[in-house]
Amino acid sequence: MTLPHSQAARVQLVRCVVAKFAPIIEAGLSEEWDDVVLDHPGLPEITEGLAGMADPAVAVSLDDVEELTDSLEELLDLFEDEPMGNAYYPFKAAELVELYCRMATGDLPDDAPVPLAEWVDRFAGHVDWQLDKSGIDLGRPKYFAELEQELRAGQVGLTGREDSNFREFMESSRDIGSRYVSALRSALS
Repeated sequence: MTLPHSQAARVQLVRCVVAKFAPIIEAGLSEEWDDVVLDHPGLPEITEGLAGMADPAVAVSLDDVEELTDSLEELLDLFEDEPMGNAYYPFKAAELVELYCRMATGDLPDDAPVPLAEWVDRFAGHVDWQLDKSGIDLGRPKYFAELEQELRAGQVGLTGREDSNFREFMESSRDIGSRYVSALRSALS
């Protein structure tokens, strides 16, 4: 996966990642996750930051991305280890958003040992595994892994301008996010 070169396009990519993964973070998929994060004093700030990032009508700056990065780091630090079970999904979704934020701010180099695309593919593969384990068939194997690859192909259209390419990519990201939430609700119930 080639990451956008311009900072404005990287911010757009973060916004699309937020549109896709914020619904998982906020879906209430795990009592363990909710028990830990709902009492976090920074949660309202995180929720507001995620909502602004996912709204194409809201102007987002690199400072906004940095603030969200810091807030998500604090949230993830509430867990000593990566959680297992249902809490894995919102935790990993928050971690993916945080990683993309770090990419946009320059805190995660493009040649990081594990590329961001691989992290997303691992997450999608884990969701596919959970669906298979739960006996849920969405019509094809590796459903989410394939959706992620299709979405990634559209990423090249991000230019940093608030144009139709950005809005379409944002909408595709939002659609995949809602599919994740729906599938995970079914698989984890």
